[in-house]
Amino acid sequence: MLNRTKYFRKLCLSGSFLVGLISLSSIANAQFIGINVDYGIGYSAAPGKVDGFSVGISHPAPFIPNIGFSSVSFSEKESITDPSDNTSSVSLVTTTTIETINFFYNVPFPVVTITVGFGGGSQNLGTGVETITTIDQVTSNLKTSVSEVFFHIGLPFWNTVEFHLGYHLMSFSSINITKSVNFQGKNYPTVRKSYSGGMTTIGVQVAF
Repeated sequence: MLNRTKYFRKLCLSGSFLVGLISLSSIANAQFIGINVDYGIGYSAAPGKVDGFSVGISHPAPFIPNIGFSSVSFSEKESITDPSDNTSSVSLVTTTTIETINFFYNVPFPVVTITVGFGGGSQNLGTGVETITTIDQVTSNLKTSVSEVFFHIGLPFWNTVEFHLGYHLMSFSSINITKSVNFQGKNYPTVRKSYSGGMTTIGVQVAF
């Protein structure tokens, strides 16, 4: 009788422990909404430091894409010379800002998670690409559309916190940053730039 009582107590304790684990697992998997925040650590077409970030909101509804926003900006300084007069030059300071609205899906794997997405930006959405170039106190302001594809690879912890590394590829046409600017009668060459490139990010997702 005593052995049966001990066995019953062990069985009850084991059952309680198993129920507790199942409850914890259910809580961990019951993700209602997730917030992604990423910091841009570099952009391949930028000459130096960049200011970039990406944010997103994830939800548990299947087949419906999640939504996010990406932004990267950087500055470039250079000078151009009149080919007919090597002593005459002008200084160019160009600030480029790229902003997109994107949609993405989270694809779970046994150990890591993969996020794939696409997006774009255009003037009618208040996004896209904008370059502001100052040339000897004369300003050129140009805007164009941009398309984006990206992926993140992440390491989740308890389905509530995930640390990930991402790459956002921005693609758009080359820009003539000296368009419609009067160089005071000098024969300065047209300066055309290709700022298409990739932004590398590191970030975290927190699920609620």
